[in-house]
Amino acid sequence: KETGKTIFDYVIDVRIEKAKELLRETDSKVAAVAEQVGYLNTSYFCLAFKKNVGMTPAEYKSRAFL
Repeated sequence: KETGKTIFDYVIDVRIEKAKELLRETDSKVAAVAEQVGYLNTSYFCLAFKKNVGMTPAEYKSRAFL
């Protein structure tokens, strides 16, 4: 109630924020990051990431290193 989000949306937000941190701070591959944040399907992770961030995990990772 405090966030104005459903528990499902809140969990997705937490996972995506952790994924962003891992993509910025490690040299892990996208598939490994997806698994670390709880996504067994890398394609689904990429879709969820793009929906929330506006770019794919690979695009995010490449921009983080610029």
